Amino acid sequence: MGASATLQERTVAAEPGSEAVVHVRVQNTGQVVDQFAMQVLGAAASWATVEPPVLSLFPGRDEVATVTFRPPRDSAVPAGELPFGVRVVSHEDPQGVVVEEGTLTVGAFRETTVELVPRNSSGSRSASHDLAIDNRGNVPVQVSVHGNDPDGALSFGFRPAAQTIAPGRAGFTRVRVRARQVFLSGAPRPHPFQLQVVPDGEGPIGADGSMVQGPLVSRIVRMVAVGAALAVVAGALLWFFAIKPGVQSAARDAVAAPMASQAAAIAQLQRNQAQPGGGGGAGASPTPAVAPPAGAGPASTAGAGFARRLDQSGGGRNQYRVPAGTTLAITDVVFQNPGGDHGMVQLQREGTTLLVENLDNFRDFDLHVVTPIVVSGGQTIQLSVQCSPGCPSAAIFINGVQRPS
Repeated sequence: MGASATLQERTVAAEPGSEAVVHVRVQNTGQVVDQFAMQVLGAAASWATVEPPVLSLFPGRDEVATVTFRPPRDSAVPAGELPFGVRVVSHEDPQGVVVEEGTLTVGAFRETTVELVPRNSSGSRSASHDLAIDNRGNVPVQVSVHGNDPDGALSFGFRPAAQTIAPGRAGFTRVRVRARQVFLSGAPRPHPFQLQVVPDGEGPIGADGSMVQGPLVSRIVRMVAVGAALAVVAGALLWFFAIKPGVQSAARDAVAAPMASQAAAIAQLQRNQAQPGGGGGAGASPTPAVAPPAGAGPASTAGAGFARRLDQSGGGRNQYRVPAGTTLAITDVVFQNPGGDHGMVQLQREGTTLLVENLDNFRDFDLHVVTPIVVSGGQTIQLSVQCSPGCPSAAIFINGVQRPS
């Protein structure tokens, strides 16, 4: 063998974003001048350097090379112990490879960020927000969520109120903001509030938001009600002063002629009876038959509301086959990516792609179509994803009407 190597420090610690060094002593145990190339092995190799990378040594001589580790401040580098090796290869004796092993301890760091979506909301009684919590550190973090407003006008609900988030992942909390009091009319009232996310080992992180509370009876509703009342009054006036007199006049004219004819006939009958040898009674006039009113037209057939979530939880939940004899009309599509996955998600009908979205662009994306997406009986609507290593949280929610064909 042409070389021997010794690590002067077999354990070393480094904080993410900083550096740590170990020294390796290489000795030429051969009989000729030789060159020795050094290489770091293991998970830390991508952010480790050796200086100098090659040593030229006379027989029996030795020198020291420095190995520098620079772990990045990134959630992809986990905290804890990482084994590594330093391989020394002789140029003159390639088979004489020497590997010295050591342990690098990477320190932990915490970095949590939050985002409130939407920042502002509105409602007469309550409103909803989504709070995205990203763990950019290299250790799991447990967080809890709290809320307050300066005027004490709001109450808060969180689902979930506490959770543990893995490194490099995001957690989501549904925030329900509810006004403690309501009012019937008047100008909208803004209610600013602040959410506090408290991660273990870090200080509270704030997220500001606002709910604009409107009256129970909006201005549009009041205007519609006033317009409807005015229309009723105008209709009543039109009926009493224009339509009703005309109807009464037409009715009197329609009745007057038959009544006059009937009175003339009765008078003639009385005169005939008063004459001597007058004949018997007059013949009866036929009474016209009144046709019964026509029946109602055929009833229309209405469809049933339809809602389904297509996901990758197994058991064929990523697709839905429309039953024979029915037709599904899809009017609303919601793409969901609560886990912050990366890749593509597609909505397909019988293997034909209808909609394609990039998961990097959204966590929730609502799509409302004017012309419904029609799926006939026997056809299949399904979810398809393309991402690596996988995107288990990607899903599509579809909503519409299913009716008989």
